[in-house]
Amino acid sequence: MVDSVKNYGIAGASTTVELGRQGAVIDATSSSVISMKDTGGSLENVAIADGTSATHGVTKSQLDEISGTKISYKEVTVSYNSGTATLGTTSGNVTIQRTVVEKSTNWTSYNDTTNIQVGDSGDVDRLFTGFTPDTSQYADDSNHKYTSATVLNAIVTQGGAVAGTAVVRLWYNGVIV
Repeated sequence: MVDSVKNYGIAGASTTVELGRQGAVIDATSSSVISMKDTGGSLENVAIADGTSATHGVTKSQLDEISGTKISYKEVTVSYNSGTATLGTTSGNVTIQRTVVEKSTNWTSYNDTTNIQVGDSGDVDRLFTGFTPDTSQYADDSNHKYTSATVLNAIVTQGGAVAGTAVVRLWYNGVIV
């Protein structure tokens, strides 16, 4: 074991530093970029912890989370006889902030069983239920978060209706395709 390290007047390290024998290389040959490369010169992935300060780097999951926070909306028009209409499929980590169902043309001959529900296969009215065609707009601030890909549907129960349309609008953050 060596008790001391000889100093040969070295003032710093090279612009490339090899980590161990035949190991990865930290490459700082560019003054604005520091790269991790394998022995062949190809870029390597670097594992980092979540950033906790404004000056820390962030992980991809942190970036994805903040990138998905802008509010978007998706709207689909349904008719009195649409049955089940697919509104879209969420990606993971999508929050439905608000669901609005708005009558766009008059519904005629509707009765107590005429309804529009908005939800998913696990709960068909998770996001909205209670549409009555005699009022122009309904809203539900559901604020429900989907953690995995989920198909969203609007289910129209015709009842006695013989005409009418409505717009189903989802306000959300994340991605719905």
